[in-house]
Amino acid sequence: MNGRPALRQPDRVLIRLPTPRGPLPSWVREAVLSAAGGWCTYCGSMGVRAEVVDHVEPLEQGGADNIMNLVPACRSCNASKKDRTPEQWRKSLEHRHYGPPRWWDEPPYPDLMDYTDAGLTDLVGEAQSEVLAAALSYQERAVAKMKAHVHRLDANLRNLVPSQREEVLDELRALIDRYDD
Repeated sequence: MNGRPALRQPDRVLIRLPTPRGPLPSWVREAVLSAAGGWCTYCGSMGVRAEVVDHVEPLEQGGADNIMNLVPACRSCNASKKDRTPEQWRKSLEHRHYGPPRWWDEPPYPDLMDYTDAGLTDLVGEAQSEVLAAALSYQERAVAKMKAHVHRLDANLRNLVPSQREEVLDELRALIDRYDD
């Protein structure tokens, strides 16, 4: 069931419910898609720009929804990879296209199938490093925006009654505790 909740009827899945998560901030998406020259991490896009953000370690397998786990991908690779790690995906492609290829059964990602697990891990690691490098300027702008929000929040907090102020501050403390290392 891939970790997703589903409504069940005896021996039959009726509806697969989505994994609960919020959308990525737009600056994260922009930073990821600008990395690797804007090309797909897995196939180089074969002339088509990367259009989607892929989770290297899928959320369904415990991967995090943060910039350290994101790489640019084309729609085709992302749809084919689904909820698998890059290594699991490569192995599934090998199983699907074993033996000498025929003209009607060409592997869809021949370069990807030439990688070993270590080579694929290196390829993804390089893409992740590029994502982090590309994200720096976006992160600096995001920090500046968040600081402006903090100043507006301060002005708003001053105009609340003490009980309302305490309610908001409790929420902020919970948020800070979540990010305290």
